[in-house]
Amino acid sequence: MTWKEQLMIKFKMLVVILIAVLVLFHAAWAAADEGSPVMTGEEFENWVYLPEYTTFNPFPSKGSNCTWYAHGRMMQLGYCPYALDSMRFSAYQWADDAARGAEVIDEPLVGSIAFWDSEASFGGSLGHVGVVEKVEADGSILISDSSSSRSAYNLFTTAPDERDWPTAFIKVPEGPPRSEMFMPLDTVQTTAVNLKFRLEGVDEDPVLLPRGTEAQIKAHASNGIYASQVRTTSSYHHWWYAAVEIEGDLKQGWLAETYLELVESADPEADKDKPEDDSGNHPSEDHQNGNDGHENGSYQNEPDEDVRPEKVETFNEADPIPGDVTGDGKVDVRDVTLVMQYILGLVTLTQEQAGTADYNDDGRVDIRDAVLIMQYALGLND
Repeated sequence: MTWKEQLMIKFKMLVVILIAVLVLFHAAWAAADEGSPVMTGEEFENWVYLPEYTTFNPFPSKGSNCTWYAHGRMMQLGYCPYALDSMRFSAYQWADDAARGAEVIDEPLVGSIAFWDSEASFGGSLGHVGVVEKVEADGSILISDSSSSRSAYNLFTTAPDERDWPTAFIKVPEGPPRSEMFMPLDTVQTTAVNLKFRLEGVDEDPVLLPRGTEAQIKAHASNGIYASQVRTTSSYHHWWYAAVEIEGDLKQGWLAETYLELVESADPEADKDKPEDDSGNHPSEDHQNGNDGHENGSYQNEPDEDVRPEKVETFNEADPIPGDVTGDGKVDVRDVTLVMQYILGLVTLTQEQAGTADYNDDGRVDIRDAVLIMQYALGLND
């Protein structure tokens, strides 16, 4: 057997392994789409990389606190942070404090807060809160919670006749629509004199960015509207995950949309379809002095800050074909490889490439697109 034949066999084996991994990811995503996705213990281990549990979460004792977990989990599921912020203190107060659209109800709903008052035998004198993940046909419910006396993440099932059945439930409205001001891969610049850049990393201090600092918007599940300060319950902003070059290193974190504007490209054709910033907002004195920051968060799927992503410039803009990310006029395993490299943070894509890689046209490039492109390349779908 020649070395070329051996290399071809290894290449085919690699393709088979890649397909198997993609199919497993696709199956997991399909299962998650059938209902509210319940985190596994392994997934929860990544809470230190998720801003709902760090940067945008006002509760202390992160990692072992029922109020911290319930607040973060509800934000993670997409419920209104403004309503959640009405419940700020010990768990036993949450039902009395619930406001801004949050409603105390008697029957459990998926995505509602399970609440135990100070009189309940389960939870103790400070009360307890968790999140209803599932409601079964027999009336039992699956609850997720956190506790310093048990573990940071727990899943348990209870029924109406059991001692740990909640005192009541708190229904929270869904969060507002996400802003469409910017798109992933857009370049923006800051408009405040000193704007705090919320760096990823649980204990990282924010960095003050001078006016005119450029940043690249990144796709992130946590782009959304949150309070402008940890203890603020009146001022809210849309926040965007972005990459900024600081002293030669690429840093990731969050910036407030109110103090960002789109940087126009030198090529007018490249920006003709991009949204314009017509908000007319200007930084307040507090923001000009850098007083708009929080504590910090992190995210696991970004490249190591010491590794600068390579930008791919091979796209043929003349007649893009869905799935043809390399721009060579055909859809094959090379396109899948490029999408996987992008998902892993090893390369960046141009706006045109990102549009072609978004095979299912859902506004983001993820493993689902890689699966569909691979299936098309293999003739499994049309």
